[in-house]
Amino acid sequence: MTHRMANILLSGRCNLRCPACIGRQPGRVLPDNLERFPLAGMARFEARLMRLGIREITITGTNTDPLLHKHLGELVARLNARVAGARINLHTNGVLALERLSVIRRCNRVCISLPSFQPRTCRAMTGSSRVLDLERIVQGVGIPVKVSVLLSPHNLEQIPSILVRCRAAGVRRVVLRQLWHGPSLPLALGDAEPVRWFAGNPVYNLDGMEVTVWSFGETRLPCLNLFSDGSMSHAYLLHQA
Repeated sequence: MTHRMANILLSGRCNLRCPACIGRQPGRVLPDNLERFPLAGMARFEARLMRLGIREITITGTNTDPLLHKHLGELVARLNARVAGARINLHTNGVLALERLSVIRRCNRVCISLPSFQPRTCRAMTGSSRVLDLERIVQGVGIPVKVSVLLSPHNLEQIPSILVRCRAAGVRRVVLRQLWHGPSLPLALGDAEPVRWFAGNPVYNLDGMEVTVWSFGETRLPCLNLFSDGSMSHAYLLHQA
């Protein structure tokens, strides 16, 4: 089994209350590690990354946002120092992006979760009516930005306009993610045909912007996950880990 990537999954209090968050579903309770450094299990995780030849590392969260971690800059610096050739991707809800630009710039890429550009839809999907200033974030971070849009009955009809605004902001990669549980939502992309497939998911080229339609149930992506209690798992679907 060839591993393509690894995830560092932080845990703790979040600044949004997304009803569809996998971290809010019933399951094991993970300890808060937003003020902990080094992270539990970090040395073993780094050793396994080197042994498996994994260089793509995403810092994200099970139930929180990584920009809330007090030592995120030190975490990125440690990974760069101890994992030769590390490429670090930060996956954030973007709420603190403009406040923590210096930390984001230390990463190689950033993925911004963006539900909508309409306040009412944002409130329904995140518990907050705040709309991200995507244009300022893209201009400020200075590294490649990918936008992740969770598909929902609340924003499904807005997808075409979301894609147009992402393209205008300078975003070149967008992922449209189906809910991790339940049936997939119907998505209209005109007569576009996939130009390739990644981990079982179709990838489209829409006027020069790469758009992936991501289904958790269809995804085949071996990866290594580090949880906040120091445990590790090779299961891509976190509720199976």
